[in-house]
Amino acid sequence: MTSTSISAPDPVARPDDVTAVQGARWVTAAWLTIGALNYGYALLLTRLLDVDDFATFAAGQGLVLCAAAIALVAVPWVLAQALARARSQSERGDAVRFAVVIAVAGGLLASTTVALVATRFAGAATVATLGVVTLLIYVTRVSGGWLQGTERMRTLAGVLTGEAALKVLAGVFLVLVLGLGATGALAAFGIGAVVLLLWWPYRVTRGGGWWAQARANRDLWRRALELGSVQSLVALMATVDLVLVTLLPAAAAATASYQASVMMGRAPLFLAGAISVAFFPALSRRRMGTPLAASAVRMYLMVAVPLTAVYATTPPEVFGVIFPADYGTLSRLVVFTAVSGFAVGGINLVSTFFQAVNDQSCRPRQVVGVLLFVAGLLVGWRAGGVVGLAVGGCCGALAALLLLLHLLVRRQGFHVFVGLPLVEPLAVTGVLVALRPVPVAWLIAATATGIVAARRFLRHRASSTSGERPEGPEAGRNTPREPEDGPGHDAGRPSGDTAAARLLLDSVWRHDVRPAGDDELRRALAAARDSNTEALLARAYPQQLAETVAEAEKREASFHGNAREATERLLAAGIPSVLIKADGPGEHVGGDFDLVVPDGRWTAAAQILSGWCVRRERYWLERATKVLLWPPSGPAVHLHASVSWFGVPVIPNARLFARSSAADDRPWLEPRPADRLRIWLAHALFQNLSFDLSELLAIRPLLRPEVLAEARSASAQEGWGTAHDQALAVATEAVGRLDRGEFVPLPVSLPTKVSLRVAVEHTPRLLREGRIEGAVREAALRVPLCVAKSRKAGTS
Repeated sequence: MTSTSISAPDPVARPDDVTAVQGARWVTAAWLTIGALNYGYALLLTRLLDVDDFATFAAGQGLVLCAAAIALVAVPWVLAQALARARSQSERGDAVRFAVVIAVAGGLLASTTVALVATRFAGAATVATLGVVTLLIYVTRVSGGWLQGTERMRTLAGVLTGEAALKVLAGVFLVLVLGLGATGALAAFGIGAVVLLLWWPYRVTRGGGWWAQARANRDLWRRALELGSVQSLVALMATVDLVLVTLLPAAAAATASYQASVMMGRAPLFLAGAISVAFFPALSRRRMGTPLAASAVRMYLMVAVPLTAVYATTPPEVFGVIFPADYGTLSRLVVFTAVSGFAVGGINLVSTFFQAVNDQSCRPRQVVGVLLFVAGLLVGWRAGGVVGLAVGGCCGALAALLLLLHLLVRRQGFHVFVGLPLVEPLAVTGVLVALRPVPVAWLIAATATGIVAARRFLRHRASSTSGERPEGPEAGRNTPREPEDGPGHDAGRPSGDTAAARLLLDSVWRHDVRPAGDDELRRALAAARDSNTEALLARAYPQQLAETVAEAEKREASFHGNAREATERLLAAGIPSVLIKADGPGEHVGGDFDLVVPDGRWTAAAQILSGWCVRRERYWLERATKVLLWPPSGPAVHLHASVSWFGVPVIPNARLFARSSAADDRPWLEPRPADRLRIWLAHALFQNLSFDLSELLAIRPLLRPEVLAEARSASAQEGWGTAHDQALAVATEAVGRLDRGEFVPLPVSLPTKVSLRVAVEHTPRLLREGRIEGAVREAALRVPLCVAKSRKAGTS
């Protein structure tokens, strides 16, 4: 029974939606302040440096920004995603220590690369400064990742603003007072970065063996490389033209004008970066195509479009007041650099959506986009000099953005583009274009446009996500279908309707708990019972499913009591036992549990427990290897002579007991992780021919490289290595798809050829070992078992 007395709540924004939107406001406000400080810094340097020194500074700043853009993802984003998904304090500590390792290693590599590139346009002192600055930026990004991952966006905003303010003050001092020129202006970036060390997670980083732990955590290495590679392509897009223009044979004044126009035109890139920083932790806990992504796009467009329009339509008279006479070509360049800046900002934001769900399909298109951008720059340069460079870059950036948007629609659907504010920004753009010949009127309109955009941005609210999962047969088809002969293709239908199955997957697998009505919860609860995850769903909705929570707690206590009493009785008689299969603490409702006893002790063990149980039962196919014993109350014990199903032995008892160990003060033994993984895989191969959600949850934390290698080796020695690998591939793919936010029908069935192949592989091994009865059973039962399971899946 379930308690559903609480009516369905009205659609409201989820807490992490609100955190993301509010965080975006704080971080955007900080980045706008930082942008203003940076622009003021750049404008001031146009007065304090000659054009040659400013060109050196601009190129060096481009390299620093490129390295910083990669560092902002390769370090803090990896840490933020790991913290957002961490399920324990130890996982958080591992993530922080890993971030420190990659920050130092990545910083050394990046600083060396930056220094080598800088030798093309700068002297030795400037080159050395750029190297040190790059290393400092990498190392201090750990603090940013810690604040981002713990979603302390207000603090992060303040720290980043303080970094920029200190940089400007230090730079002015070094240039104006000490006369260090471009070298001093670039050294200020490193001085500002030191502020972040005040928020370094010192307590979490305590502990030894950092490098060993980091090497062992291949999942975090993979995420770091994936995130870093995607963001490096964004950073390359954002800075390649700034460096390229210094290498082309253009006049110093024209080069400085182009660099100044690009630096101001990249304001949407900073806006997109701020929104991405705030939304990334919440997006990392969501599926593809979530309305939260649409909220991020709306926040970007409501500011980026007016900002781009204002910059692109700025009258020449305004630039004449702000910039020296040497920057006279600015008014001809801004139309194109403003649009390319908007496109690069869009690329940054769209890339975030892919990175949040660990979808790396965007990388090939990003590479093509970068090549189109560079090709546009070079073709434009040959056709029209610096102005042609701006035109070509604009065309290349728009083409790259369209490539990514097309892929986003294919992978995540149109949900990201629901309710976008386009009409009013386009109308505002038309007004600004019309007023451009009248500078005073344009200035009034531009100021009003900025105020309205800022007001709407600050008042933007998190939208309800209670209805974010589409229903019906098309739900979950935002990604291309898997090949029909791929692993898991034969997956059966999900229990209950699609909406209920989605609710179950989101709350149990992704810890993505959203408001749900009573009817939807009833259907999800039915699906949870089919997949043995009833207690997990109930604990996600403790008020609406209060009776189920109470029942789960009662049965969990009963499980511990029965398991302890049964195993203590056996241990008192000198018979150890291994608990090979049971519902995990707090995971399920507390079903039956499976015990294995040593060779030759099964009959004696059953006799010892006969005084404890009130009913016993044997299945005719397993009458010599398994008996079910029911105590007066609570879960029953399935007593096995070995790890076997339908009388077919799989894992030898000698190996199982030799590798098992006691946990805490429990009177039973538990298999080592590799054997636990093999038992779950064998259960799917030799009995169920599928994985339910509870089994995938049990397998998920075991997918570690050292566990996989050990399990594969042991299974090969036992004669089912190929079947082990095929079943593991099905489970791994299902886990990966669930982690990426995709919809996976449950249970996940093994392909028929895998279910049949295991008998072809395993039966000869049993014959060679002289286990004639087991070999005959396996050969005789495999086809009927496959047919029975297929027919059951077809009618479920």
